Amino acid sequence: MADEITDNILNICNVNKSFPGVRALNNVSIRIRRGDIHGIVGENGAGKSTLMKILSGVYEKDSGTIEFDGETVENTTPVKSLRSGLSIIYQEFNLVNTMSVGENIFLGRFRKMKGMRGTHGEARKLLDSINCSVDTHAPVESLSVSEKQMVEIAKALSFQAKLIIMDEPSSSLTTEEIRHLSVIIKDLHEKGITIIYISHKLDEIFEYCDRVTIMRDGCVVDTKPIKELGRDEMIAKMVGRTIENEYPERPHCVGESLLEISNLNSRKLKNISFTLKRGEILGMVGLVGSGRTEIVRAIFGADKVKGLILQIDGKTVSIKKPADAKKAGIALVPEDRKQQGLILPFSVKSNISMAALKGLAKRIFLNRGSEVCMAKRQMESLAIKTPGINARVENLSGGNQQKCVLGRWLETDSRILILDEPTRGIDVGAKYEIYLLMKKIVENGGSIIMISSELQEVLSMSNRILTISDGRITGEFDPEDTSAEEIMKSALA
Repeated sequence: MADEITDNILNICNVNKSFPGVRALNNVSIRIRRGDIHGIVGENGAGKSTLMKILSGVYEKDSGTIEFDGETVENTTPVKSLRSGLSIIYQEFNLVNTMSVGENIFLGRFRKMKGMRGTHGEARKLLDSINCSVDTHAPVESLSVSEKQMVEIAKALSFQAKLIIMDEPSSSLTTEEIRHLSVIIKDLHEKGITIIYISHKLDEIFEYCDRVTIMRDGCVVDTKPIKELGRDEMIAKMVGRTIENEYPERPHCVGESLLEISNLNSRKLKNISFTLKRGEILGMVGLVGSGRTEIVRAIFGADKVKGLILQIDGKTVSIKKPADAKKAGIALVPEDRKQQGLILPFSVKSNISMAALKGLAKRIFLNRGSEVCMAKRQMESLAIKTPGINARVENLSGGNQQKCVLGRWLETDSRILILDEPTRGIDVGAKYEIYLLMKKIVENGGSIIMISSELQEVLSMSNRILTISDGRITGEFDPEDTSAEEIMKSALA
């Protein structure tokens, strides 16, 4: 037993953490073996992010012990944590956009690096070590998501990282970028660097990890070698119930044409035309930058375009701004819920009600009672996990934040719901709930346009699929008669 503990780079024992009204961690104990890739999985709100923030010094634990590389960790800070060799790469990067790549890697250590020449020289060596060709003088704001991720990894290596925590590292990456990340993870593993890998993409957990810890409701449910754990067992332990299939049965309630789009052009888009039928889930597949998001933003009136002819039920509708789209019965759940879908400092109640404020107004005053009823209705209907409707939405997990955005539009008369990456960064249990909600919407006569980077999600939930490449529609497919390879070939056309 003593030898086993000595071989652990990180020992977490009976750690507890509470926030007002929430027990975030309950006697959490995990041992991370030196040199392993250790996966941590669980639903949103399971406690994964809270635990990682305690390890990295953002939060202070209430009780319990943490030992890293043979030293007891107490009263740590993010800077102390980095200097000890423990680095975390968050889903939302911790970089200064207006500064260069080299400056970001050695931020606060320019004197130690003997000025900018030494800073960029050492930054170049670190980037070369992970096969990243990004110019060290380039401003971070000019980089792609995957390039920013490489900068974060180089920054971690600059502190001689012994353990790197990766929190949802592939959630915003293209297929090719994920392949590149896979190579880097395996290279770091070969160099003896320990990795804690947090992801809702179970395929990645099974591909990369040596061992996995499953968390639920702030507790550790199980820790096992990945070879001893099946996918169904993992899901059941994550959500506390058995999910026979990760996707519900595909809805089959497609009717007549509801929405017709033609002659949609912009700098990015070239003569986009398609139809959406009543009761249909229309999937859109394309690489990041293909134009898929620009299409739905144009339909919602968020971007200026040329020549667009938009018809609903055969009648031409002019949409110049989002208010016009809302009036026409079109709703958009955007790709980036934190930047575009929510007002984070506001309450759950305010975020749910904001699309229906006109209906809640009595003369010039807001009917607070009706607003409370609306928020409670959606909180119960969508099973939003929150201490209450007055809790700040920024304190909710990603899945519960997404449910707040969905709940907002369910309180309007929207017949056309556009979902741009509806399950990004959301656990398998919350995903299934959103799929059931999508099915219910179309069965009740609504229609959905869904964009997703998860090809299996589109194949399983859509009635029809359009592929987008370089601002053009390159193909139309029936998912029941099409392979994933055919769709990707068309999306890369």
